[in-house]
Amino acid sequence: MRTLPLISVRESARARRLTIKVGPDGPPEVVVPVGTRQREIDRLLHRHHDWIERKVAEVERRTANSALGLDRPGFAWLHGSALPIVHRPGGSSTARLRDGRLLVGGPVAEAGAAIERWYRREARRRIGDAVRAEAAALRLSPGPVSVRDPKTRWGSCSPAGSLSFSWRLLLAPREILDYVVVHELCHLRELNHSPDFWALLGDARPGWRSQARWLRDHGWEIGAYRPRLSG
Repeated sequence: MRTLPLISVRESARARRLTIKVGPDGPPEVVVPVGTRQREIDRLLHRHHDWIERKVAEVERRTANSALGLDRPGFAWLHGSALPIVHRPGGSSTARLRDGRLLVGGPVAEAGAAIERWYRREARRRIGDAVRAEAAALRLSPGPVSVRDPKTRWGSCSPAGSLSFSWRLLLAPREILDYVVVHELCHLRELNHSPDFWALLGDARPGWRSQARWLRDHGWEIGAYRPRLSG
């Protein structure tokens, strides 16, 4: 049995049970309810040792084989294309797209937040347009559309017909965003993943399997993206 890497433990007032998180941004983390005893944590780690080891190895392989280049400082990404970030310290903390460059103002410490706000604005517009176009083609009437930064899914459809999407879809090629939009729209007719749902999706988006595979292969890179200035 291999020795696991350093594992951090974080108490959370919102936690109701012990959970283990393994991702590319840091060491494995155990999130526990406040007051959890060390022996309970030790038992959890012993019980899930092999799983943690596999997940750590998987993250290491993915990081070594990073294909999208999203970790390059000084660039933002829109539908798979790199946008040079030009930082201008003066003025308010905002970001706007001009002539193929993302112009960012304000203090360096606030640049990342300004860029994320820009992504959310762009996502509301671009995803909203995609929803309207695809819904019209499918003769569907979706409810309100929201843009968020969920950690476990790219899009969702509520029983009431409201749709929600991750702004991070703007980092992916356009056809990936369109696939996720169509996937969620199909849930307006089939709020499940039954054979009827997959048949409906196949009729609406014949190439969905390759697009879903792209998300499986590269979704971790999109999820780990953090905008950074150069230098």
